[in-house]
Amino acid sequence: MTLEQLRVLQKIVELGSLKAAATALFKTQPALSMAIKKLEQQYNIELLDREQYRLTLTPQGKIFYRQAQQLLQNAVQLDSIGHQLSKGNESLFKIGFDPVCDTTTIIDSVKEAKEKFPVTEFQLISGSRLSALEQIDTGKVDVAIGAWFHLFHGLGDYFTQPIAEFELVLASSPELLPDPAPTTLAQLTQLPSVTLLESNLAFDTERLGIHNSSQQFKTNDITTLKEMLCSGLGVAIIPKAQISEELSNGSLVAIALHDFEASLIGEVRLIRRTDKVLGPVGQYIWDTMASKAIKKND
Repeated sequence: MTLEQLRVLQKIVELGSLKAAATALFKTQPALSMAIKKLEQQYNIELLDREQYRLTLTPQGKIFYRQAQQLLQNAVQLDSIGHQLSKGNESLFKIGFDPVCDTTTIIDSVKEAKEKFPVTEFQLISGSRLSALEQIDTGKVDVAIGAWFHLFHGLGDYFTQPIAEFELVLASSPELLPDPAPTTLAQLTQLPSVTLLESNLAFDTERLGIHNSSQQFKTNDITTLKEMLCSGLGVAIIPKAQISEELSNGSLVAIALHDFEASLIGEVRLIRRTDKVLGPVGQYIWDTMASKAIKKND
């Protein structure tokens, strides 16, 4: 059995005659007849009912043709994949992102990219705090989106593109807070804290947290961190966007301290290493996300 035989069968079924199929395929009628005859002989079945004016499938032929159509469709997809890969398009593209990121822009960009690069597999990899930079440095992802601080310039060679801002707030379940509520960092140390696990970056230590409480609970997942915070397990510094609804309905409250900012504003950037050359897929993702950031800020 060959794909060419199946294509002949498909065209005969679609057009209902050898003559029409031969014209459409630029072949002779005897050649098409021979192709179908060999196919029938191979399996010792009749695929076509030749007693009618219009050629139709036999009951066995209908079953065979249904599977043949799937095979032909797979062959078309495989041919497309081959052409995509021959153009140098990446077969796999990995995007890493920090918990501070709004995933909406990332997902929207990937949705656009999948239409242009239908054979590329996309992986979106989240992590703990500052994981985006760590993922880039270790080669685990091709492009990262994460919190960016100016000290990062001295850690390696990067291309970056600002795309958004994030706001961090100090928050707690009202049930956890004593009366009166703490107003200084020193008073806050009496309360337990929940936080994201540190990355493996040398400068990322517990000292980057707001306070060194006597009891700490850690997780590497932003959703779990939020759940821990809402349960009253501890105080946390967390992206405001993650808890905006809880702040509105009062299930969480922001903590105001005399010796600490009410909120911290940071920058989110696209990040890649200067020694990493992006292929067509990567460049499209980079340009698309940068373009969305510009439109959003205009």
